[in-house]
Amino acid sequence: MKLALIVFSVCLFLTPIANSRAQEWVSLFNGKNLDGWVQRGGKAKYSVEDGVIVGKTVPNTPNSFLCTERDYDNFELELEFKVHPELNSGVQIRSNSLPDYKNGRVHGYQVEIDPSERAWSAGIYDESRRGWICDLKDNTKARYAFKQDQWNHYRIVANGDSIKTWINGVPAADLVDDLTATGFIALQVHGVGGRKDPISVLWRNIKLKELNADNPQPADKAPQKSDSSVFKMPDDVDVKMLGDGFRFTEGPSWGPEGKMFFTDIPNERIHAMDLDSGESEVYRADSGKANGLVWTPNDALIACEGGARRVTIQSKDGVIRKIVDQFEGKKLNSPNDITLDGTGGFYFTDPRYGNRDDMEMEVEGVYYVNRRRQLSRVVDDLERPNGVQLSNDGKILYVADTGANRVFAYDVGGPGKLSNKREFAGIGSDGMTIDQYGNLYLTHGRAVHVYSPQGEELGQIDFPTAPANVTFGGEDNKTLFVTGRTAVYAVELDFAGGQVYSNAR
Repeated sequence: MKLALIVFSVCLFLTPIANSRAQEWVSLFNGKNLDGWVQRGGKAKYSVEDGVIVGKTVPNTPNSFLCTERDYDNFELELEFKVHPELNSGVQIRSNSLPDYKNGRVHGYQVEIDPSERAWSAGIYDESRRGWICDLKDNTKARYAFKQDQWNHYRIVANGDSIKTWINGVPAADLVDDLTATGFIALQVHGVGGRKDPISVLWRNIKLKELNADNPQPADKAPQKSDSSVFKMPDDVDVKMLGDGFRFTEGPSWGPEGKMFFTDIPNERIHAMDLDSGESEVYRADSGKANGLVWTPNDALIACEGGARRVTIQSKDGVIRKIVDQFEGKKLNSPNDITLDGTGGFYFTDPRYGNRDDMEMEVEGVYYVNRRRQLSRVVDDLERPNGVQLSNDGKILYVADTGANRVFAYDVGGPGKLSNKREFAGIGSDGMTIDQYGNLYLTHGRAVHVYSPQGEELGQIDFPTAPANVTFGGEDNKTLFVTGRTAVYAVELDFAGGQVYSNAR
């Protein structure tokens, strides 16, 4: 007789909740030694240093787990962690090691620690069972809440079939799943293959409060989505010039430390503008005539270097690495604009403006790079693709074709999988961005034109010089930044930017 196991699992967006607290907080770590914990799985080294649990990798060993000696079912757990940028890790909850399951292999819910560009920290992975069951692909605010090379705070609430997580106070995962009701808590050090130099993950301030199973938390209110029907185009806006005297500005991207980054293509510079002082400084010289920019959640800057004909990434320590510079053995044309997809991958356009003598490809295309840095061409029938933007839910890719003077929309069936090309707007656009309602902002002529998700033009914002590119940013994500020829502008609005670029930073 065969038995069928039916598991109910739903992953939702998380909204704040009120707690029903049955017990007092207890510390799971005494700050001195590892009493109350036991190691399972691999041979990574766990120790206590300066009141912190330190997990260090060793080569050629599987995932290692430092597990609590007792099990927990319904609880609220808080802790802090700091992880090496190249080390995947996680916090196991309601996990088990059973002799009749894969020879005692640790399995169960894992609250991920993911310092990569994908940044799914606080998403929920089912270790050694089903894989990802609640990722953060569509939760940009949570992805950008992670702090690279700093202490991060987790809050985890497991009650009944509900598991909810927060990272640095930002709601992250909301999972309804009834597969496992109880188990130990564990701190994972992921295997690193043959890598010999040890890298570490640190934990501290680990505390837990048990919850009464018969006193469940109140149900959350349904998440509120931005309703495009309530959007109203502002009647009058104040266009403020932030800076002037550049040669050709492009690539605005809201970045770390409350600064707005942009490129000056002919001068081969990337600038960082401090909005408090109004001063800008050269963030990077010799930029390869960088055009479009985007900041990743782990504070790395991806640049479309049109002059150098490559796409690069600059990590927090300043090291610049090439991501791609050719397709099928031929040099790229001039990478132009870029949009992240929430899975660690991105789309970029590759037209050619100006001299075409050194072009090695006949196609001016759109490409997708996945998180493994594998490159594929996803659009090959446009004249000159330029601005590119994903919808807030990641289901539509918008691409401007300045050669055809049109913007096209494509359905996204998965990473790098496009279909159903159709015309979205009857104008071309150099750059584009999106607001919380899903409205698209297109640079054309001497204005930024605003289009509804249905392709209806809602209005325009005029500028002193012709806009080249546009993005949202600012402390509340309600500032529209525009690069326009020799200048940089800002427009304060009553609504926020969308959920795709680094707008949630």
